[in-house]
Amino acid sequence: MRLCLLGLLCLCWSLASQAAALPLDAAGTGPLGREATVFVERDAALTLEAALAAQRSGQFAAGAAAVPKFGIGARPVWLHLAVDTPAAQRRQIVVGAPWTDRVDVYLLRGDAVVAHLAAGDGERGLLPPTGSLGFVLDHDFAPGVTDILVRAASPDPLVVPLRLLTPAAAAAAQRAHDYGYGLLYGYLLALIVYNAMLYVGLRDRSQRDYVLYVGSFLLLSMAYSGHGQVWLWPDQPEVQRYAILVLMVLFGCMGLGFASSFLGLRSSLPGLHRLVRVLMVAGALAMALCVAFDLQPAAGVVAFVFTQVFALAMVWIGVASVRRERIGAPYFLAGALIAMAGTAITTFAVWHGLPYSAWALHAAEAGVALDGTVLTLALAYRMRRLRGERQRAEHLAATDPLTGLRNRRAFSAAAAALWQATQQGGRPLAAIVLDLDHFKLLNDTHGHAAGDAALIAVARLLEQGCREADLVARWGGEEFVVLMPDARLAQARRTGMRLLEAIRAVRIEHGGQRLHLSASVGVAERGTHANLEALIDEADHWMYEAKRVGRGCVCCGDTTPSAGVKAD
Repeated sequence: MRLCLLGLLCLCWSLASQAAALPLDAAGTGPLGREATVFVERDAALTLEAALAAQRSGQFAAGAAAVPKFGIGARPVWLHLAVDTPAAQRRQIVVGAPWTDRVDVYLLRGDAVVAHLAAGDGERGLLPPTGSLGFVLDHDFAPGVTDILVRAASPDPLVVPLRLLTPAAAAAAQRAHDYGYGLLYGYLLALIVYNAMLYVGLRDRSQRDYVLYVGSFLLLSMAYSGHGQVWLWPDQPEVQRYAILVLMVLFGCMGLGFASSFLGLRSSLPGLHRLVRVLMVAGALAMALCVAFDLQPAAGVVAFVFTQVFALAMVWIGVASVRRERIGAPYFLAGALIAMAGTAITTFAVWHGLPYSAWALHAAEAGVALDGTVLTLALAYRMRRLRGERQRAEHLAATDPLTGLRNRRAFSAAAAALWQATQQGGRPLAAIVLDLDHFKLLNDTHGHAAGDAALIAVARLLEQGCREADLVARWGGEEFVVLMPDARLAQARRTGMRLLEAIRAVRIEHGGQRLHLSASVGVAERGTHANLEALIDEADHWMYEAKRVGRGCVCCGDTTPSAGVKAD
C-alpha cells in the first residue's frame, strides 16, 4: 500500500513538473527569474540531494523578480527552473554575476545529473566568468523535461540572473559584449594616454590626478566585469575577493583627489579641502581594516556606502566651486551629476532599490565615460583660460601701462636676441634715443594729465613712424628708444628727423589750450661696440648732445645737428 502511495506521489510530481515546465522555445533571451523558484539556505549548506528534496516538497518560493538579488552577505541561494524540450536543442546557460564567489549549475533528468558546472571567483580551478555576461555552460537538451538547479554563494551583493540562449542569441550577446567593452576600454585608455602626455609636457597636477581617476575606474570596471580575473590576476581568488571592493574605494579617493587639484580647493575652499581629505582617509582606513581582518561583507558595505558618499561629495564640490566661480567648475559639476546618476543606478541595481538589468549594471561605466569626456573638455577649457591669463600677465609685465609700448625689461630681452642675430650675420643695426624737451615744465605747468597725454601721443607716433621690424619702447620717464635692424646711420638719422617732425606737429588739447611738443634725438650705428648697452649709451650720448646745442634737433656721430622742420 505504501509503495503504491509513493509511486502515485512520484507520478503526480512528475506530471506537475511537466505541466509547470517552461517550454524551451519560449525562454527567449531575457532573464528567467520569474519563471524559476527560489530557496535561501538557512543554516548548513545543502547538498544537491537535500536541495532537490526541498524543491520537490514545495519549499522553494516563486521568483518575484526577473533577476533575483539578495544583498550583501546573504546566505547561499538555490534556483530551480524546469524546461520542456519537444526536440533535441542546444542552448547556452548564462547564469550569475561575474563577481559571484561560487556558482554550481546542475542539470537533471529525473534524479540523474547529466551536467554540472562549477564556476566563480572564490576558489582556484573554478570556471571564470565570460566578462560581464556571467558564467556560461553549453548544453544539448534532450527531448522532455530537464531540471536546472543553480546554487549561488557570495558575500558580495548576491545577484543571480539566469538566461537560456540559442547559439545565435549567444553569439549576438557575445559580440555586443566584446564590442561594447572594446569601445569602453579603448576610449578610457585614449583619455588616459592623452592626459598623461599633457602631464608630461605641462606638469599640471590636475592632469596627473585625472589620469589616476580614470585609470582607477578602468581597473574597477575590469574587476567587476570579470576581465580582471581573466586578464590581470588569473586563478588568484585571494586577489579577486577584495579587488572590486578595494578598487571602488580607490576610485572614489582618486576622484576626490582630482576634484581638489582641478578646482584648487586648498586655496579657494580650504574647509571643504580638509573635509575631502578626511573622507579619503576614512574610506581608505575602513577598507584597509576590513581587508586586514578578512571582513568581506563589511568591506562590501564600506565600498558601496563610500561610493555613494563620493558621488554626492563630487556634486557638492561642484556646486560650491560654481558659486566661487572657479575655472571649469560648471563643466566639473555637469560631469559629477552624470557620474553620480550612473553610479547610483548601478549601485542600487546591484545592491538594493532598483531592479537588476544589463543596462543598469553598465550605467556606471556609461556615466564615468561621459564624465571623463566632460572633464577632458573642462581640462582643455581650464588650460586655455590659464594660458590666456598667463599671456595677459606676461603682456602686462612686458608693457608700459601708460603708453602700451614695451617697457625697458621687455625691450632688453627682445633687443638681446636681435643684437646677437645681427652680430652673427654681420648685419647693420642702429639705435635711436628720443627725449621730450621741457617735459618737467609741461607737467608742472599743466599737470600730469597733460604730461600723460603727451607721452601717449608720442608713443602712437613712434608706432606709426617706425618699421614693423623695429623695436620701440618707453625707456623711462619721457625717454623712448628705437632699435632698427638692417639700418645704417643715415637711414636711422632720417627716421629720427621724421619722428621729430611728427612730434612738432602734435597739438595736445588740454584745459582749453593747444600745447606744442618738441624732442631731442640721438642716433648711433653698431660698429665696434662691445655690446648692446654700449650702442644705446652712444645714442643716449648724442641725445644729450642735441639738448646741449639747443634741443629740438637730431645729433649723431658724423653729422652736424639737424633741426628738421621748424615749429609753427
